[in-house]
Amino acid sequence: MIYKALVKGIVPHIEEEVILEVEGVEFTGFSSVYPYEIEVGKKYPVLVGFTILDELVIRENKEETKELERIGLGYQYYIRGVLQENSIDAGFVLTDEDEYFSEYPYLIGEHVEIKVDRVSIEFLRESV
Repeated sequence: MIYKALVKGIVPHIEEEVILEVEGVEFTGFSSVYPYEIEVGKKYPVLVGFTILDELVIRENKEETKELERIGLGYQYYIRGVLQENSIDAGFVLTDEDEYFSEYPYLIGEHVEIKVDRVSIEFLRESV
């Protein structure tokens, strides 16, 4: 799903790192492609996904919460929300571009928690 994201910060020593706010949720993400120069305080159309470097850790979440929770000071996050066929609704939708969720059809529609290594951002040229 395409969102209008507010850029809240750009980290100068790690150029891929950007702090965004989407649907009232602030998080640190990574974007390796910028089709234009981005500026703090402006809004841009984005797709939000996630990166898993080793293996997917997914489990049911009895608390039925929707949120992103940063793990320590690193870039890992717990994403909690409702699992969909190719995305997770954590208050806003994060896409599963690598089709991890296809191995968990029994969890579709359930509240889950997944651990990801980073949140990925794709800045788009198209308008929202």
